[in-house]
Amino acid sequence: MGKGEIRDDPEAGAPRRVGPFPALAIGPPFPVISDDSVSRRKETMKIERVMERVYDRGRLHRSWLSVKSNAGAAGIDYVTVGAFAEQAEEHLDRIHEKLQAGTYRFKPVRRAEIPKPGSTKKRPLGIPVVMDRIVSQSLHTVLDELWEADFTASNFGFRRGKSQHQAIEHMRQAVEDGYTWCASIDLQGFFDEIPHDLILRLIRRKMRDERVVTLIARALKAGVQVDGKIEKTTKGCPQGSPVSPMLSNIVLNELDQELEGRGHRYVRWADDFVILLRSERAAGRGMESITYFLEETLGLPVNRDKSQVARVQDIAFLGFQIFRKKIRISPQAQKRFKDRVRQLTRRNNGQSMARNIHDLSEYLRGWVGYFGIQEFRTIFGKLDGFIRCRLRSMQLKKWKKPKKFQRMMILAGYPVEEAKRTWVKMDRWQSVARLPVRFVLNLKWFRRRGLLFLDDFTPQNLKLTFAR
Repeated sequence: MGKGEIRDDPEAGAPRRVGPFPALAIGPPFPVISDDSVSRRKETMKIERVMERVYDRGRLHRSWLSVKSNAGAAGIDYVTVGAFAEQAEEHLDRIHEKLQAGTYRFKPVRRAEIPKPGSTKKRPLGIPVVMDRIVSQSLHTVLDELWEADFTASNFGFRRGKSQHQAIEHMRQAVEDGYTWCASIDLQGFFDEIPHDLILRLIRRKMRDERVVTLIARALKAGVQVDGKIEKTTKGCPQGSPVSPMLSNIVLNELDQELEGRGHRYVRWADDFVILLRSERAAGRGMESITYFLEETLGLPVNRDKSQVARVQDIAFLGFQIFRKKIRISPQAQKRFKDRVRQLTRRNNGQSMARNIHDLSEYLRGWVGYFGIQEFRTIFGKLDGFIRCRLRSMQLKKWKKPKKFQRMMILAGYPVEEAKRTWVKMDRWQSVARLPVRFVLNLKWFRRRGLLFLDDFTPQNLKLTFAR
């Protein structure tokens, strides 16, 4: 290196002179930008003319097709999807005109309550009218186009190409990397507690079109009909509206960005999320600081009774646990499964055995489609055994008389004299464990009647690969 040359000093982080010549005056590579100019630049970067996307005729038509395919119950005007379809083009023209003129108004949603999994409480559901569903669906697609790039890789809820299975695999990967402690934070009544001003403030941060902000505000404040009376809505997002999942994602993206900024590993599906850390102490600190952020910054209340710090294997997330670095169905999910099977296999339901097995297999097919990613060999086999015991008890009840069972034993291949000496109490649960009952109502008997066996899916689970 010659005299008077400048070289970079990585330790000092700035150019350093070499040789006898005076240091060169090297200024900043870019002009200094004031905070005011940054603010003005962000203001000019906001998206304009968003409303034109919402009332675009093609988008409204696609939104109608989406609402039509989802069907659903009627809102407070009692107009069903089928009735709307009879004059769909005229209705879409009216929606287009009102949105373009800025005169569209949302009707109050009809309140309905659905069972809450794992609880005796009911979850409130808002059922909008068909016309409002179309507008909300159009809003959803527009907001999705604008915000998708801002969402983080650990957010899997209500996004195209993302699934709950991918969220579980994301969580398992963190455990394999050594993040074995977990801060599980429960947001109390999240959809009912989101502050309206927070939603509108975040929307304005991205766009300048006040027409869209006004439309969203009207949707949030449309009210709800409860027992025939209209109640005002001053906070929250009605579950049941197509735009609600998108608005919730926009709000909780603030949480995601905070977690990303702190360098935390986490996984989120809608308002269910867990923070993954390496130690109990770190998990406790994370729980405390994120709870403060949620309540003080976002105004979202945290249910401290349900929030906890624990090892990952003790936390149920989306119905699963990560146990020994493998995916397992949580005990709570298995209990809910058994409760549902008991409902479908009541001995006094009056339906034929063929109908009972058909309805049960339909439920099992959907259930295993979700929980089929579990990786333990014995779980499905044990659940199959429970199901067959329930069906054996049901079949004994339908046959009623012990002599009827004796005839079935003979048809199944039992010696006649031995069958006649066998006496089974047809109304006792304990009878399902008896050898003659298991011989007559064996695996082949259930397969011939179309019962779906969960254990048939176990080998596929162990070879399952996940999209990343």
